[in-house]
Amino acid sequence: MEEDTEFTKLPVDEQCVHKSWKARVHGYEEAAKLFRQIPDEKAPEWNKYLGIMKKFAADSNAAAQEKGLEALLAYVENAGPAGRTVGEVMSNIVSKCLGAPKAKTKELAQQVALMYIEIEKQDAVMDELIKGFEQKNPKVVAACINTASMALNEFSHKVITVKPLIKEFPKLLDHRDKIVRDEGKALIVETYRWVGDGIKPQLSHLKPVQVTELEAEFEKVSGEKAVAKRYLRSQQQRQQAAAAADEVDGEDAAEEEEEAAPPIDPLDLIDPVDILSKLPKDFYEKLEAKKWQERKEAMDELDKLLQNPKLEAGDYGELVRALKKIINKDSNVMIVALAGKCLAALANGLKKKFQTYASACVSSVLEKFKEKKQNVVTAMRDAIDAVSQNLTLEAMLEDITEAIEKNKNPSVKAETMSFLARYFTKCTPQMLDKKMLKAYVPLMLKCLNDPDAGVRESAAEALGTAMKLVSEKAIMPFIGDIENIKLQKIKECCDKAVITAKVGKRPAAAAAPKPKEAPKAAAPPARKPASAPAKKAPASKAVRPAAKKAAAPKEVANTEREMADEEVEAAAAELIEPPTLLTELVDANWKTRLAAAEQYLQLVACKEKADLPAQVLVRTLARKPGLKDGNFQVMKVKLDVVKTIAESSKFSRTCANFCLQDVAEKLGDAKVGTAAADALTAMAETLKLDYVAVEVLTLAFNQKSPKVQQEAMGWLSNALKDFGFAIQPKPVLDNIRKALASTNVAVRTSAISLLGTLYLYMGDPLRRVMESEKPAIVQQINAEFDKLEGQRPPTPSKGMTVSTGEDNSESVEDDGSNEQDRFQELLPRADISDQLTETLIAQLSDTNWKMRDEALQKISAVVTANAHLTANLGELPSALAKRITDSNKIICQTTLGLCRQLADRLGNHTKQHVRTLAPAMFQALGDSKTQIRALAVECIKAWAEQSGLKEFYEGEMIADALKTGNPFLKAELFQWMAESLTNAKRIPKEELIACVPHLLACVEDRNADVRKNAQDAILPMMIHTGYEPMVRQTQKLSAVSKTAVTTMLEKARANLPAKPAPAATKSSAKASGPGKKTAPPPVAAPTKVNTNTITKSKSIPKPGASRSKKEEEQDLSPLLQVNNLKTQRMADEQKLRVLKWNFTLPRDEFVDQLKEQMATAAVNKSLTDKMFHADFKFHLKAIESLSDFLSVNPQATVSNLDLILKWLTLRFFDTNPSVLLKGLEYLLTVFAMLAEDGYNMPEIEAASFIPYLILKSGDPKDSVRNSVKNIMQQITLIYPCSRLFSYVMEGLKSKNSRQRTECLEELGLLIDNYGISVSQPTPAAALKEIAKQISDRDNSVRTAALNCIVMAWHQEGERVFNMIGQISEKDRSLLLERIKRASKTRPVIKTAEEAASRPTKAVRPNAVAQEVAERYSEPEDAPVPTYSSSSGPSRESSPEEIVLSSDSGPANDYPHNWDQMQRFRDAVSAKSVLRLGPNPPQQRQRPISAAFRLDYDLLGEMENGPSVKAPQLLKMDMEDITTDVRLPKLEATKHVSTSPSSAVTATIELHIGRLCNHKLERSIEACREVDTMMRREASGKSLVTLTDQLLVAVNNQLQVLQKATTDTHDLQIMSVNYTLLIAILRSIFSSQQMATRASQTVIRDVMSSLLLMLVEQKLERFNTEDQIVRLTNSLVVRIIENADHTRLVTAQVRMLHDCISNQNTPPKFTELVMKSLWKVMRVIEQWQEQLDFRAVLREVNHFLEDFPSHTWKDRKDLTPLKTIKTLVHSMVQLKGAALLTFLSKEDTCYELTKIVNKYVSSSEAKPARDVQQQQQQLASPHRLTKSTHHQLAAIFKKIGSKDQTNEGLEQLYDFRRANPDADITPFLEKASQFFQEYIEKGLKGIELERSRQSSTAASSLSSPQDGEAELGSYLRQGAGDAVPSADKANYYKEKLKALQQKAGLAGQNEQSTDNRAGDSNRNQSELLDNLPRSVLTESNVSPPRQTDAASLELIKQRLERLKR
Repeated sequence: MEEDTEFTKLPVDEQCVHKSWKARVHGYEEAAKLFRQIPDEKAPEWNKYLGIMKKFAADSNAAAQEKGLEALLAYVENAGPAGRTVGEVMSNIVSKCLGAPKAKTKELAQQVALMYIEIEKQDAVMDELIKGFEQKNPKVVAACINTASMALNEFSHKVITVKPLIKEFPKLLDHRDKIVRDEGKALIVETYRWVGDGIKPQLSHLKPVQVTELEAEFEKVSGEKAVAKRYLRSQQQRQQAAAAADEVDGEDAAEEEEEAAPPIDPLDLIDPVDILSKLPKDFYEKLEAKKWQERKEAMDELDKLLQNPKLEAGDYGELVRALKKIINKDSNVMIVALAGKCLAALANGLKKKFQTYASACVSSVLEKFKEKKQNVVTAMRDAIDAVSQNLTLEAMLEDITEAIEKNKNPSVKAETMSFLARYFTKCTPQMLDKKMLKAYVPLMLKCLNDPDAGVRESAAEALGTAMKLVSEKAIMPFIGDIENIKLQKIKECCDKAVITAKVGKRPAAAAAPKPKEAPKAAAPPARKPASAPAKKAPASKAVRPAAKKAAAPKEVANTEREMADEEVEAAAAELIEPPTLLTELVDANWKTRLAAAEQYLQLVACKEKADLPAQVLVRTLARKPGLKDGNFQVMKVKLDVVKTIAESSKFSRTCANFCLQDVAEKLGDAKVGTAAADALTAMAETLKLDYVAVEVLTLAFNQKSPKVQQEAMGWLSNALKDFGFAIQPKPVLDNIRKALASTNVAVRTSAISLLGTLYLYMGDPLRRVMESEKPAIVQQINAEFDKLEGQRPPTPSKGMTVSTGEDNSESVEDDGSNEQDRFQELLPRADISDQLTETLIAQLSDTNWKMRDEALQKISAVVTANAHLTANLGELPSALAKRITDSNKIICQTTLGLCRQLADRLGNHTKQHVRTLAPAMFQALGDSKTQIRALAVECIKAWAEQSGLKEFYEGEMIADALKTGNPFLKAELFQWMAESLTNAKRIPKEELIACVPHLLACVEDRNADVRKNAQDAILPMMIHTGYEPMVRQTQKLSAVSKTAVTTMLEKARANLPAKPAPAATKSSAKASGPGKKTAPPPVAAPTKVNTNTITKSKSIPKPGASRSKKEEEQDLSPLLQVNNLKTQRMADEQKLRVLKWNFTLPRDEFVDQLKEQMATAAVNKSLTDKMFHADFKFHLKAIESLSDFLSVNPQATVSNLDLILKWLTLRFFDTNPSVLLKGLEYLLTVFAMLAEDGYNMPEIEAASFIPYLILKSGDPKDSVRNSVKNIMQQITLIYPCSRLFSYVMEGLKSKNSRQRTECLEELGLLIDNYGISVSQPTPAAALKEIAKQISDRDNSVRTAALNCIVMAWHQEGERVFNMIGQISEKDRSLLLERIKRASKTRPVIKTAEEAASRPTKAVRPNAVAQEVAERYSEPEDAPVPTYSSSSGPSRESSPEEIVLSSDSGPANDYPHNWDQMQRFRDAVSAKSVLRLGPNPPQQRQRPISAAFRLDYDLLGEMENGPSVKAPQLLKMDMEDITTDVRLPKLEATKHVSTSPSSAVTATIELHIGRLCNHKLERSIEACREVDTMMRREASGKSLVTLTDQLLVAVNNQLQVLQKATTDTHDLQIMSVNYTLLIAILRSIFSSQQMATRASQTVIRDVMSSLLLMLVEQKLERFNTEDQIVRLTNSLVVRIIENADHTRLVTAQVRMLHDCISNQNTPPKFTELVMKSLWKVMRVIEQWQEQLDFRAVLREVNHFLEDFPSHTWKDRKDLTPLKTIKTLVHSMVQLKGAALLTFLSKEDTCYELTKIVNKYVSSSEAKPARDVQQQQQQLASPHRLTKSTHHQLAAIFKKIGSKDQTNEGLEQLYDFRRANPDADITPFLEKASQFFQEYIEKGLKGIELERSRQSSTAASSLSSPQDGEAELGSYLRQGAGDAVPSADKANYYKEKLKALQQKAGLAGQNEQSTDNRAGDSNRNQSELLDNLPRSVLTESNVSPPRQTDAASLELIKQRLERLKR
């Protein structure tokens, strides 16, 4: 056995390549587990398996191959480097797996192939599959085709390229194998589903019959819409990003994306043809020939070649020039028409590749329209249409203008206009923008007025098509005033025009519904950016908020409806008084206009803002002459009017459109320029500077006055200083570039001045943006920048940002990186991916270092040649990462230098490559050469500067680097961390905490540099992680190191920078909104520093008067208070004094009530303001504050938990995912702490939270649903699972299919973990409701419902069908199929090691990270809270006093048997002392509040009713009553639960849930609580319904103990836990009510655990081994006696089935299972009334189906099969032939029918001796080996010797036991008859002696106090002892004495024991050894071993009884 498992000691990767297939199977299983547990896809562990993954799929053993594929699938799914293995692995999968006979192997192989496609290796996968089409084995070919079809079906044609598949279609359809042809046809049909009719041209060369069949199949699927079912990883990431966007926007985007999916172009499926190489050598000579016949011959040859629809790219310049020359100059119209046709075919064949030649052909083709021959005109039309496909309107403008204006031929004009009309039908509105309309409309209008009717008609058609494209409103300003008849003609053509191009949603239409959301988006004034103090604001920070505001895409533009002229006139007449004022404004006399304008200004100034219709006033003012007034005085007043309107009314962009152009033009007027600038500034303050600035610059540069351009830029420069950087820089820079190209010096100077202003805000990135200008201009720009170097931008004083003051300073810092990213995007970047060829990348891995160096030099040259690069570097980062750690130091140095270059050129795009290169850079820090380390540090700093530090700390890259132990690496890395973390912001706290253990371990390192740098890094690390998490990590240090390190931490803590007061004031002002004064957030408590808001020391303001006032208003109280108000709140809600927390959507009254409750509970005012602020950022801060406060004062969190949970339910209805995820993360932490402290969740608290948590289980985001799952797992530890079940059941009523799916999965887990009894209100009612979900439309809901019912079926079996009631036949068939599959894959008995390590059920996986576990775990020496039966926390025990210590007696006085333990516990329970109030703070105990404690005595009296009689009350001692009164018992009645029984049940469930705990002390406490409740009548009744749940918990804890080691647990504690658990099991199976309620699954699990305890020999380490063994033996006896007989027998048969299924099952375990089944068979006759023969036969039938007789030929041991046959024989004896009626013929396998019929026919025929003879005849003796033959010869030689006869007989007996199949007949045949009888008699005597000795040894281990027989002796009784009686006992005793006398054994000592009694197998042998085999002789099969004399005697007795 040891040799078989020796391989388990090897590493997993070595096991996977072991020569033993069993070792490989084990290795694959372990590897699969490991692959699913590695969290980081780029972890170095993955690389160990890269070289051996190909062997996983090519294993020669079928079973190992299957396991290997499972591991391979896990690897490909989770490993980052998995893509590198695709070639070798897919080759093996195609050749070894897809054609495998096992269906599961083939299925796994296909899943691996699909997973490779998912990780974006589809090309390599499809290449291998297509290669598989050439395999000789048709099964492999068919499987490859099926896999390709499956891949196309799953991923769509966008991922799977169908072109290579189409080439294989003819071969597949002509294959000789029909299956291959069918699969090929299916693949073609699947391709048609995606490609459509585009595939049909490729099938034209198939046989007509094949085409007809395919057409018929195409018709069947023609209406189906193909949709991808799986997505690539990159697509999944984009979907996750889209899911985080606004829901409405996301839906619109999804619809647009779905609509925008282009159809497959049939040309994409065709291979291009190279026609240039096929042209005749004299082609160009013939084109120049004088004879037209030769020229035509050459053109005909070209025309034939161009019949190919797709052409290979090449140099077609000469050919195009030749065709162009023919079109221009050839006189033969036939050749010209043919040239036009060839040019069109060439353009269509090359598509976009013809763009190079297209523009040169336009003029020639348009000119040729002058030909009158129709064939030429037609050819030219086709040519111009084909050529224009690759040209824009702007590119053709010059040629078309020349054709219209310079060509007088009307045919040219008419055809040109017709061409434009056709071209417009293929355009989008964006292509025909204002610029193009301005250029083309005049040309079309000119043709519209042409004398030729054809030209006019074509022009009208072109104008009408353009109008249809861009709308009448857009084109009419360019058309102007034309004759009505022409306008009608244009509109008529507009109606007829058909736009064929796909026109997307117009911006106006898309934005139409969004103005409703405008108030919500613009409401919080806190979002407005603030003016930062000059001393604090660097150049780049002061403007970030404004820039962010300008960049926000969701801000709704300030627009309004444009009023009609009549409406404006009517409104003006009503508004303006006197009426003469309107006429005076347009009077010819300037003085009259001036007076009217001044009066108009007074009118506007006197009106209220709400009464001012801005559009009416502006448009009235703009009437001719309007804002173009020639008199400067009038103009100045009018500009003041515009300014006043902009400042005093609701001025919109619609209003600005009527005046902005005129005002901007006046900037160049010296007299009114200032007034115009003021008007523009007022507009900018109302409409945003970004809009006004862009419009002004655009208008300025669209006119020709340089003065206006100069002044416009000057105005913008001043506006930037007033408003801050509130613009989008890109459009501004575009206009500045135009200005720099101007010939006017003043314009260029003004542009450079504006660039200087921009430099104040943008900094150095602006230099790089302008590098592309002329050198002289760049020199001037740099000079301007140098003047401003070091200056800061002025504080903004105007704009929408002023009102918030300093409130937004935090967002200024938060958005800094976004601002820098925005500047980076302005830089022109080059894509060098094309230059990084595969050859160059491969050269980097060349074995010759010179070749590698040469490749690096080439790459460096490419990088150096481009100042800025895109992020697309291909495989370069991965290749460079390998070279950073190259063995050649020159290569390392060069590579690091290249990486340094890349950092500067990539800019912020470095973020995408940090995860690839950073680990290699860290590794370079450990190099022995100083130069390499220095380069690595410089490189890391450069990358961190560009990408930010956050990227370096993600994925625990630094923590992984510190694990290497290299002193150079640690010294350099700690130094860099100390420098970078000091001023860093927003570093992930969790990632830093992962580095803390390495840091603390190095502060006392032997290396001086490591030690010093680690100590320097403590303070910067503490700034981000806080003090508490770092202190917690010291628990893992030794005592000496812990003291020293703690001192250092305390010292660093004193130097932590404090949070500045003004920062807190800003937050509070921001939270309170405008006009309110609220208190700022509290200052952190002395024991906790709020590290999340630490800023640089330079930002701390100087003390002054401004500080004192704000500090006076500051709320310094703790965030939460410890109080008892929660009880009152719950009582009020129960009595309906307040609103019950139950709503569909939260209403204002609920929010107000929660605010009032928080105010009453003295929640910190600042925290409350954050919690109810309108901005989600403050919600995040509130959650962070609560998280930090949790570790400071957890008791306060518990006291206010109901308020926190209610507030978080409100956040569940918010749409911001950040708050939701942060809140769920906080809940995980809270519930982990509550579970750790044993908190009981009250019902009202649960009712106000759990329903809303279940709502979020239907969230579309996976991260949210996973967090909800983890929280539900935590809730099961603090809240009864049955109650939770009811809430989850309510979730099934939701319309959200995701929620129903998640709820069903949770229900399945609850049933699986806690048994069917957890179902509420009853299992039947719950399962009926669950069964209804099977018919759901959603596939995931159906699957989850089926899985949930299967969980119940595993426990209840066929009873489940009665519970679910009537369901449809379809649903029932689905359920039966799922059950059938589940029964085949149900878990089997593991090996000893596997069984001990398998996860427990009751304690489900905790989703809280290790940090949380460590955060709330108590120190090893901290006391553990203990709860006695009186529900108070008892005195804490040390590890040595863990058994309920009492006030008297030694602390380590352990009970050594069951009675002592009972007395010990009862005595101590009576002396337990109830402590009132909370524990002292220094002990950090958090006991359950007294108000929520349960008194079991009181609850029991409440349930049973008043049982105290009056006389008993009179006899009570009042003094005793007074002294014994305990307050908690009185307060316990205040529990919110209305039903005492429900309170008892809830408490019981909580204690059951705590039974399984890796902290054994807590498990021991739970065991005592459960035992106490079992002995109470009230709680005992409740426990009956929870039998399964209790058994599961006990069984799981037994498995925890099996896995426990002495390194982690104390042996004595483990022993006590074992004893208590077995005691609970004894109590359960001693109770008839509870024992019969145990389900089959639970019985099987419990018996498996108990038998494994004995098999694994782990009990030998305990001093109480004998006691545990005796208790275990007795327990198994009770299970067999008292458990439900049907469930017991079926469980045993299933255990035996599992033993045979798993080849790793220990043989001894299998033997014990069989022996227990043998014992049951002896008493089965007494059980026949209670036994369900149908259920037993079903299990037996399942066993024989899986293991029929013919499969046992190769097995060494046939005993299991014989055991099952014996069981069938026993049932045949009871039921006869009627046994087969219990199962239908369809359900009964042939094997079972055959056996039953055989036993029925022979049941009355043969006596036992004949059966034995037949068995001996059927037994096939094994042939002896040579060594065995020699051994037997030596034994018989000793028997023949006088002195060694006894020794020889002993050895012969041992030999026969060791080799039961060996045939010794040849040795006996040579001896005499006397000698043979002598040997046989001697062997029988030895067997009797040893049997008696073994029996004596086993019985001596029983406890005399038990008064019960252990399992071993119980099972060793004969068949006739089934009904014990005194007479029978005496009879057999006398019979035994007689047998002993005959054998000569009467005088021997009955108490002697064999030496074997003390060996390592004693536990097993004393349990079930030496069982008589008589039970097997009832069948006609051979017994497990040789039959002894005693067994024969028993058989005779039984036969006699049967005859009677």
